[in-house]
Amino acid sequence: MTDAPSMLIGHGIPENRSLLCAWHERQLSNDLQWLERNLPDLTEYRINRAYGHKNGGGGNAGTAPAPVRETLHDLLYADDDHGYPGLQGTLYEWVRSLKLNLRESAPLADMVYRIANHPKLDEHPSTPVYAEPVHGLVRKLRRFLTDDDGETVLYGPCPANGCLGQLSGYADAETAKCPQFGFSMPVALIRAERVKRLLQSEAVRTRGELLDIIKACGMRVNRSTLRSWIHRGQLPQQGEDSYSNPLYRFSDFYRLTTGLSENADVWEIMQAAQNQSKEGDNQ
Repeated sequence: MTDAPSMLIGHGIPENRSLLCAWHERQLSNDLQWLERNLPDLTEYRINRAYGHKNGGGGNAGTAPAPVRETLHDLLYADDDHGYPGLQGTLYEWVRSLKLNLRESAPLADMVYRIANHPKLDEHPSTPVYAEPVHGLVRKLRRFLTDDDGETVLYGPCPANGCLGQLSGYADAETAKCPQFGFSMPVALIRAERVKRLLQSEAVRTRGELLDIIKACGMRVNRSTLRSWIHRGQLPQQGEDSYSNPLYRFSDFYRLTTGLSENADVWEIMQAAQNQSKEGDNQ
């Protein structure tokens, strides 16, 4: 033995400054990696296994039908019924807290990449705040990429309290059902409630984003029509983004596209959808 000072004195194990436990660190890492891998399929709506999966196509080869695209749009871009933001809003709030130089309309994959590669992510006080809602959104989004029997369509989240399941049914079903809680709901009512949320949304977007989102909802508006609505004052500007691009309220744009009023109730919306369906059948 010796009384000589140890070479290790003053060179102890570095302090762990992470604000997450080891389990939640792994969970966050897994969630961000999953998003990086799967966001291209989710944002391009190439996620319905019934369209390509059974006939030897790639796992993500099929293009999702309108009900799935609309549900995915809500999870990715819209606020939920309680006012909590979807993935885009949550990631952007996290990006701002981390002081990363990204605009709100940046691709979701870019936001995820910048967050995941932040040098002190686990130590930042915003991480415990946003890691939990991101995990909840990832859990819901994962359900869109699970294999099914080739015929099932996901119509939206189950409204039962505390349930993370999805209402599902055949593509032409009149009623969707949650396999977890057994909750059933008419498909027409699901779609009408989604439309009502869009009619009352306060979200603002650029011209290009408006056209992309309305296309994802299964509708199409020409750029010339959009310019005409703006020129006539039917679609008033609602400020500018950080790049001085004009912004417009999506709900105003959606009302002009569908002909529905801001205060339309679900029954009016269902009737309008039924009339549109009849017109399509008669053409």
